[in-house]
Amino acid sequence: MTQAQPSRRQIRKSLSTNFNPGPAYYRQRLALRTAQTLHYPSYLMGGKLDRPVFVLGAPRSGTTLLYRVLRRSPHLAHWQPSEAHEVWELDHHPALRGWDSNVLTASDADGSTAKRIHRSFYTVAGARKRFIDKTPRNTLRIPFVDAIFPDAIYVFLQRDGRENVNSLINAWRSPRYRVYELPEPHRIPGADPKWWKFVLYPGWQEDLDGPLEVVCAKQWKIANDYSLDDGARIDPERWVTVKYEDLTDDPAAEVARIMDRIGVAMDDSVRSAAAAVSSTPVNVVTPPEKGKWKRENLAEIERIMPLIAPTMERLGYTQ
Repeated sequence: MTQAQPSRRQIRKSLSTNFNPGPAYYRQRLALRTAQTLHYPSYLMGGKLDRPVFVLGAPRSGTTLLYRVLRRSPHLAHWQPSEAHEVWELDHHPALRGWDSNVLTASDADGSTAKRIHRSFYTVAGARKRFIDKTPRNTLRIPFVDAIFPDAIYVFLQRDGRENVNSLINAWRSPRYRVYELPEPHRIPGADPKWWKFVLYPGWQEDLDGPLEVVCAKQWKIANDYSLDDGARIDPERWVTVKYEDLTDDPAAEVARIMDRIGVAMDDSVRSAAAAVSSTPVNVVTPPEKGKWKRENLAEIERIMPLIAPTMERLGYTQ
C-alpha cells in the first residue's frame, strides 16, 4: 500500500478517537491546553515525570475499564479526553512507516521524539502529580516506551482469549472503534472495508481477506505475546499483572492491590469507581456476561482455538 505521506496536522486529525466532538470534548481539550500552558515554565526549569503509569493489554481486554477507575485518583493526571494516540504516534504513524505495524523499538525513541513525548505528558501532570495513560497499541512498543520513561510502571491486564476475541469480533462488526483509514480497502467479511480497527500487528497485510476471527485472534495473541516477552525484561518492581477476571470478581481488592503496587494512595474517589465496576459497564458492545462467546460467536472461537491456545497457556488459562 502506497500513498503520499500525510502532514503532521493530518496525522493529528486521523488519530482523534472522537468523530463527533461536542461541548464536553472541547471543554476537556481546553482544560488540557490550559494545564500544559501552566506547567510549561516548570518543564523549562528541568521538570521530569516521576514514575508514569502505563496501562497495557490487548484491545477489548478491559483496559478502558481499569484506566477509568485508576485515573479517578487526584494524584494522577491523564491526557484529555482519553488516550494519547496523537502524542505516541505523531512521529511514527503507520502511514509514515509504509503501513508496517504498530511495533516500535528503543531505537525509534530518538532525541526529538523522546523530548516531545516527555514534554507533552509532563505539562499535563506538572510537578505535583504523576501521569497515567493507556493504549493497547503500546503492547507492541514497550521497549520504545521504556526508552523514553525508564522509571515507568506498567499495569498489564490479561483476559481469557475466548472472551477477548469474542469481544473483538463484535467490535469489528459494529460502526465504532475506527482506528486507521486505510489507503486501500480491506476485504474482511462483516467489517467496514475502509477502516482498520484496533492493533495493527506485524503481518496484518496477509489477512486483508480475513476471516474476521483470525484477525481478532492475532490481535489478541500478538498483543499478549509481545507484552509477555518484553515485560519479562522489565524490573518486576515496575510490572504489575492483573487478570480481568479478578478485577471484575473483586474490584475493590484488586484495585487496592494495584494502587499499592504503583505507589499511589487509595482515596474515596477510586474506591467508589472500583465499587461501581460490577454495576456500570464501560465501553461495551453487548452487555457483560461470563461465557457469552459460547452464545455469540461459538463457531468462530472454536476455529481459532489452535491459534490462541499457546498464548492461553502462557497466561495461565485452561480450555
